[in-house]
Amino acid sequence: MNELLAALHDSALATWVRESSSLWAYPTIITMHTFGLAVLVGASAAVDLRVLGVGPRIPLTSLDGFFSAMWAGFWLNAITGVLLFAADPRTTGIFMVKLVAVAAGVLLVVLMRRAVTGRDLATTTSAAKTYAVLSLITWIVATTTGRLMAYL
Repeated sequence: MNELLAALHDSALATWVRESSSLWAYPTIITMHTFGLAVLVGASAAVDLRVLGVGPRIPLTSLDGFFSAMWAGFWLNAITGVLLFAADPRTTGIFMVKLVAVAAGVLLVVLMRRAVTGRDLATTTSAAKTYAVLSLITWIVATTTGRLMAYL
């Protein structure tokens, strides 16, 4: 495993991301990663809060399009996250917590979509409310651990 991480670290792409003075390298990649996070977590939080009763006059069906935005944000983060990991492939404990939180968040997006697609407030289930609370907590953990990786 260490050999694989060393080879990844020493690859031309990782070296470019880490050492290039180009704005297209690390600065753009980390900016795009942050943008993907904002789209994914922002759209997810909007759906979660709506399921929990915030904005009761907004029909849940009008938020169906948010799931496409969540997937766009996720894939942008997946791609930029791989590039950032390649530049500094450390598998620290905090990184593992982040990965587990992201995986849980993605699972909750899938479960939430199944629970709310085509439904109105009157048919929002207790399961959807549970998913909403867990989703908010999960994305807070993923975001916080991701940010802490720069300092720990």
